[in-house]
Amino acid sequence: MSYLPEKTENGVKIGPVELIWANNSTDFFFSNSIFIQDPEATLVDPSANFSYFEQLASQKKVKRVLNTHYHIDHRSLNSLFRNAIFMCHELDLPSLSSFDNYLKYADQVRNSEYIQWLQEIFSRLDIRDPYFSVTFKDGDLLPLKDQKVEIIHLPGHTPGHIGLFFHEIDLLYTSDIDLTPLGPWYANISSSIEEFQQSIQRIQKIECQYYATSHGRRVYSSEQFFQKLERFGNAFEKRELKILENLQKSPLSLEELSKIGIIYRKVQLDTDPLKVSFERQMIEKHLNKMTREKLIYQEKGLWHSI
Repeated sequence: MSYLPEKTENGVKIGPVELIWANNSTDFFFSNSIFIQDPEATLVDPSANFSYFEQLASQKKVKRVLNTHYHIDHRSLNSLFRNAIFMCHELDLPSLSSFDNYLKYADQVRNSEYIQWLQEIFSRLDIRDPYFSVTFKDGDLLPLKDQKVEIIHLPGHTPGHIGLFFHEIDLLYTSDIDLTPLGPWYANISSSIEEFQQSIQRIQKIECQYYATSHGRRVYSSEQFFQKLERFGNAFEKRELKILENLQKSPLSLEELSKIGIIYRKVQLDTDPLKVSFERQMIEKHLNKMTREKLIYQEKGLWHSI
């Protein structure tokens, strides 16, 4: 049976699956969510719409909550569903179960703008650490009664980052492999460029009718999705070329490279300390990767091209 997308008050519905668009997807603590209508009704990444989710919570319609990974924008409204069964991939369980672990994975600079921002946001939104009683591995199925939804492990963004393949409606949800113009985000200690690239390569082999991500209000066709995915994946190489171009001019420190505007625009780095923290972590990952590949080397705190 073929399902066609239908607009709803809060997003788009395809068969028994409702994609709920984030009310403000430009903020770091909002992302799209998914409500799977089933006897074991499941809400994926409670974050998109407070009033709608407050209604679902009051009606006790949600039996299970799945977080596709541990980041704040995918769990900011978990606390509305305290009586639900919480689920995640096993590799992100430590950070979902403990805010202290979240901070350990966030940044090795313990007083960075990122750490301070997380502490402030978790306090302001009253985000708590629920008990996760169900964990998954790649290929596992969600415990639904009427549908087949498969866990697709897509690490790199976080160790336990997952996508979902909805077999009945032929839709792949890729979570934070999100096709945004910025490109891939991997500004955590636990993030991995190589694993991120491998996850993109895996997605490129999955053909289905519909695709959706955690940011951006649209359902993609196969052609649209793969065009954007190619551009998204090419960002890794473009960033490394910019690093090499700058190092070929003169040796630079990590801090100097982080102020150039390789990932974020320089005007953003000049005005947003949080983006400076993200830039530093992602540039450092590229430097370490490029060192392993013998493209650059470090001497006396400065990075040199070979």
